[in-house]
Amino acid sequence: MDQGAIECSAIMEKSNEEVSQLSVTQGDPPLFCPAEETEKGFYFLSNIDQNIAVVVRTICCFMSNENENENADKMIKDAISKVLVHYYPLVWRLTISSEGNLIVDCTGEGAILRTLGKLVYDIPGAKNILEMPPLVAQVTKFQCGGFVLGLCMNHCMFDGIGAMKFVNSWGEVAR
Repeated sequence: MDQGAIECSAIMEKSNEEVSQLSVTQGDPPLFCPAEETEKGFYFLSNIDQNIAVVVRTICCFMSNENENENADKMIKDAISKVLVHYYPLVWRLTISSEGNLIVDCTGEGAILRTLGKLVYDIPGAKNILEMPPLVAQVTKFQCGGFVLGLCMNHCMFDGIGAMKFVNSWGEVAR
């Protein structure tokens, strides 16, 4: 695991008086960009999208298939850059236009994808949606071989159907 940015320490008491300690160290998240060159400029949101600028958190759970899931996080990371070619506004950043409207600006910063074992990832210091990437993903692997893909997607970028098309495309590329 990366060293640095966040440290978390907690002591948990169990009902039988045993005490367990959990310590997590987390570094700066890797950023993923499209595998190919994409359009540059601004992406203007519709009037409807202006009013639903909220993040939606979703989890997708995957059971263990013996050793088939061993490299799931690597396959997911390899696939994200390929699928982002077709969903390139997800690697840009939200900003406010001179007219006061929410727009997507081509900053090329990338989407965030973490692999963690014990922590739900939040963007350090983000106080509002302008400080968060439109897409944040986390893969949590379990000792049994199963894993969870946690997604935090900004609703102004796509509705539920669009989000599922993105997730399905990502899954197809990962296979």
